[in-house]
Order: sequence, then structure tokens, then C-alpha cells
Amino acid sequence: MEMKWFVITTSLFALVMFSMLPAGHAAPVGDGRLPGVTDAMLKADFWASKLPTARQLILDPAGIAAFNRAIFAAMPQTVVDLDVFPDTVGRASLRQWLAVDRLPRGQERYSAGKLLGSGFYDRLEQNLNLQSIRETNSVLWGFAVRRSDLRTFPTDEAASEDDESDDFDLFQETAVNIAEPLAVLHHSADGKWLYVQLVNYRGWLKAEDVALAPSRQEWQLRRARNFVVITGSKVAPRDAVMGKPVADWRAGMGAKLPFVGMEKDGYQVEVPRRSDNGAVVWQKAWIHGKADVSVGYLPYTRANILRQAFKMLGENYGWGGLDEGRDCSSFIMDIYNVFGILAPRNADQQEAVPGRRIQLRGIADVATRYALLDRADPGATLHMRNHVMMYLGAHGGKHYAIHSLGSYGDASRPRADGSLPRIGVMQIVVGDLDLPLRSGRRFIDVLTSVNVWQPQ
Repeated sequence: MEMKWFVITTSLFALVMFSMLPAGHAAPVGDGRLPGVTDAMLKADFWASKLPTARQLILDPAGIAAFNRAIFAAMPQTVVDLDVFPDTVGRASLRQWLAVDRLPRGQERYSAGKLLGSGFYDRLEQNLNLQSIRETNSVLWGFAVRRSDLRTFPTDEAASEDDESDDFDLFQETAVNIAEPLAVLHHSADGKWLYVQLVNYRGWLKAEDVALAPSRQEWQLRRARNFVVITGSKVAPRDAVMGKPVADWRAGMGAKLPFVGMEKDGYQVEVPRRSDNGAVVWQKAWIHGKADVSVGYLPYTRANILRQAFKMLGENYGWGGLDEGRDCSSFIMDIYNVFGILAPRNADQQEAVPGRRIQLRGIADVATRYALLDRADPGATLHMRNHVMMYLGAHGGKHYAIHSLGSYGDASRPRADGSLPRIGVMQIVVGDLDLPLRSGRRFIDVLTSVNVWQPQ
């Protein structure tokens, strides 16, 4: 993730402090509850019931298509329309994207507790295969064949600032869903990795996790078919109608699978598999009829936004999608993807989505901040440096959000300088915006903007 170089130290400190917390200061486990949150507030319908227009359509499919075009136009380096992506890439662009200058030489980084030395970086730079880049480089087209990790560099080795944990791996960019379309731009020297362009990210995928279409036309035709979108947190298609789940086929919220039709109380879909020569082969699979999926995108309503968010309540925080968790921005991205909105991957990028934005920078008065927040709709994103949350609304004189949170400050043990010890959370939780940070300030104090994801 592009913001990770700024937040990793803070995140690691949060994890260490969590492991050192004394009894009585442990974070909530499992149910996503922070202080002051009642049982009723852990349900999406509680928040939707406060909004008379909760079930009103925000945008129809044509409106969402227009909104996506606005995102493409406003963020051309962040969200890419793969349908118009070029068939070739020049040398200068490709070398810049491969980011050899971002190799953290001279910095203290660990993998599985072992310090990464200069020899490791020499081998990694060689594996970037820069010498094979031509003046003009052909693009290939394919699909991810399983959920996979997108990496900054072509290696499985972690790059952590913590010599005891790889939970915050700086080489981890994001998780890629099964059947996600991609453009292949380059390959590693050892042939084990491919450098790919997704709709909202670039990075390295294992070659074994990518299957290539015979042509761009065939790739586009497959993407144009009817589809099932995964609306549950995770769904595993089966190898037969009543068969066993196949781990490689596991799909996360927002994943799209070609839809063949209903069969024996289930959805018949197709999943991409990789043949021995690397070509894509589409294999039939089945999803139980009661599974949390939708034929086509979900209707874009406030009620549906909230329901999607609460399906992930209590799940573990996962840096860059590690261990099938979600960090703050992938939590937001997965929600909006089920409506067909092409969300950027990172928190700062999501703040720049061309929606109806309410600026909070430069406003010190808390009452004014809350008054401006009251203009936002539930489902809007709340932004601060290095973090994004989803706004739920007001209740009992407080304003609440749901988000994937690493930690917050322990106001019961203030230090002399006003800072607070950390309480580790590492979950998707509901909490109010008066919750303190380690600095002693509150979430409401440091919000930079609110973004309502619809045209202005």
C-alpha cells in the first residue's frame, strides 16, 4: 500500500502495546464492540431505521457507470479503466512502476525474525529483471485463479520493522480475489512472478496464480458475461452441487464469477483455472442457493451499504489483506465493490474519490465539526491521516462509525505530556468519534473530510 511507509511504525507500536496491556485494559474480542456501544448498535438495521431514505436508490446502474467514469477521470494514476488500457507499455513507465528505488536498503527490516541483508536486496533487484525491458513491451491479459497476495517486489519474504512478527509486512500491497481481471506487464528473472495491473493497483503476483486469456478479445468477452457477485464476507464455491468447498476457489466480498444459471438449488458459476502452459481454463463450480451472493450487483442504497459493512463486524484486522483479514481501506473497498463502484485501494485515495465532500480541515471547533458531520449520510467515508472509517449516524448525542481499527488511546492512564497508552483492537468495530487516540486527541478532532460516494 502506498501509505504504508508512513504508518508502519505506528501500527507496529500498537501491536506491541496490545501484547503488553495489563488486565482490565484488553480490547474487545469477537463482537466488534467498543466502549459505549450497545447490543442494538451492532446491527445494520438499527442505523438504517434512523434514515427515512435508507432503501431509496442512490444511483441506478447508468448512474454508477457515470460515477465510475468520473473516478477514472479524476484519478487516472490510481483507478485504471482496463478496457482502454494500452496493448503496450513503454520502457520509462515500466521502470518507474517497478520502483527499484523503493528497495529499503540500509533500513532495518526483518523476515521471520531474520535481518534482511544487502545480499537479499541484490538478489531481489536482479529478480526485477530490469535488463529484459524493451523500448516497447507487449501486455498480456489474464485472471487470478485464486485469492492471492499482491506484493511490492517479487518475493515471499516479508519486510517488517518488528523482529518478532511479520504481521505488518511492508512488501504486502493487497489481496487479489479469484477471477479478478488483470493486465500482465512484466515477469521476474526467475519466472515465478508476474507484474500486473489491476483496476486499482499494480504489483507482483505469483505466476502460478495467474491464467492468461488467448487474446484481449476473449478476455473482454469473458468479463462481459452475466456474473454472480459475492456479497458475503467470504464464500467458497463447491466442486459439485452438494460437494465439498475447494480452498483455492474461496472468494471474498466483491468478487465476480461468471454466472451460467441456477441448477439444483444452487448457482452454477465458472472459475478460472491455470493449465500446464499457463492458459486460462474455465471450470464449472456451484454455490449453494442460500449462500450470500447476488446475481449482478446489489442495488446501491444506504440500507445495503450498512448491511454489507456489518457482515464483517468482529473480523480480524489484516494489513494489506494478510491472513484473509481486512485493513481499514480494504474494508471500504469491498463494500463499494458489491455495487459496481470501482473503489481505490488506499485510504488517502478513497478520500480523493470525486463524491460529495465535506471539508473539515482548518475547523477547530468541535461543535462545528459535528454540525458538518450531520450533513453526511450513513455510508459516507470519514477520513483522517492514514485511516478511513464508515459513518453510521448519531445516537444519544454521539456520532458513530464502523471501521477496521488497530488501536485507540487509554484515557484512564494519561501520561504527563497528555499522550495515552494504546489499547489494541485489531478488529472491525463500532465506536463513537469521541474515542481518544494515543495523542490524547479524539477521532472527531483529527478528521480531515467526509466523502459521500455519489456525484456532487
